[in-house]
Order: sequence, then structure tokens, then C-alpha cells
Amino acid sequence: MMTSSDCEIRDIPLFQGLPAADIHSLTKLLTEQSFKKGVLLFEQGQVCERIVIVKSGRIKVFRMSSSGQEQILEVLLPGDTCACNPGNPCWSCSSSAQALTDGAVWTLARTHYVRMVQNNSHLAKSLTDIFARRLCKFCSLIEQVSLENPQRRVVKFLLDMLDSGECVPEKDLCVPLPFTHEEIASRLGLARETVTRQFAALKKSKLIRIKAHNVT
Repeated sequence: MMTSSDCEIRDIPLFQGLPAADIHSLTKLLTEQSFKKGVLLFEQGQVCERIVIVKSGRIKVFRMSSSGQEQILEVLLPGDTCACNPGNPCWSCSSSAQALTDGAVWTLARTHYVRMVQNNSHLAKSLTDIFARRLCKFCSLIEQVSLENPQRRVVKFLLDMLDSGECVPEKDLCVPLPFTHEEIASRLGLARETVTRQFAALKKSKLIRIKAHNVT
């Protein structure tokens, strides 16, 4: 019989399709850890000793330039993972992760993670799917930040949110945005004031409607 913890783990995209016995064994290897807003979960250049799976809350994955400018690569939501290349025994983190809200994660030691991927075809396929989606996100991010016009960056960001699994569109193309203007600015390589100004301009032109954290 599957426990409540087993059911939670089974719903995580990385582990979907695993047999019940594998899920039960996996549950025993995971460690749950709560975190507060602002906490760094791992840092760029740090040796990767574990993978992180978000149980609740939001975590930004970012890189810092030599000049100290932050670039958000992605925002991890419940069910998302930082899981990376399992083939290198001495892998270092290519980015940093910081909590945007209070929440909790499950962690899995890298040794267990590598062994499971090597021995389980279901897990290897799920990981390939995650890598493919991440590559599409990064390609879209490159396109966003390469646009010279700030308004085009913001518009491209909103349109990409409609096509991604990051936010599920509601009726009338209403997109819930769990991001602050500052977070969007870091993602697009813009100043926060610029993002706020562009949202105001799009609203004034009646191209979008904004209510709370929803954009139509």
C-alpha cells in the first residue's frame, strides 16, 4: 500500500511512471527540508552533492555576471527540480538557487540520484523530457533578452508564459503571474522601473488588463 508521502512523490514529473515499489524505496531516500524566503539552497561553482525537488514555495535559479548583475534563468515551482547531468561524478553547480518565498524541498543525495538514473529507464526518460523542456525555456530566454526594445522583451515574456507550463492560462487568456516586477526584470535583463513602465504602457494602450497577479 502506498503511503501519503509515496502519493506526493508519484505526482512529481521526474518520478512519474515509476512502479509503486520504486516510489516506496525512493521515499526512504528523500530528505524533507523547510526554508525561509531569501535562503540560498546552492551556489554557483559549488560541488553538487544533492538534487533539490520543490515541495512548496518558489525558488529562483540564477547566475551572477562578473559585474554583479543577476540573470534569472528559471523559477522552480512545486514539482520542479534542479536535477542536472548525472553522468559526471564531480559535477559543480552552474547556477545558484535562492528562495523567493517560504517553502519546503525534498533533497536526494547525488550518489543515489546517479545510481537510480543509470538503473531505471523510466527515470532516464523523465529526465530527458525535463532537459528538453529546460532547453526550450533557455532558448526562449535568449530570445527575450536579445531583443533591444524593452517593450518587446516584456511582450515576448507574457506570450511565452501562455505557451509554457510555468503558468496555466485561465479563461480569456488570463495568465496568473507569480512574479514581482523585480523578478521579471532580473529575468529579462532590465531595470525594475523599466518593467513597471512597460506594463503601464501596455495597460494604457489597452493591450493588457492587470488585476492582482493576473494579466489578461
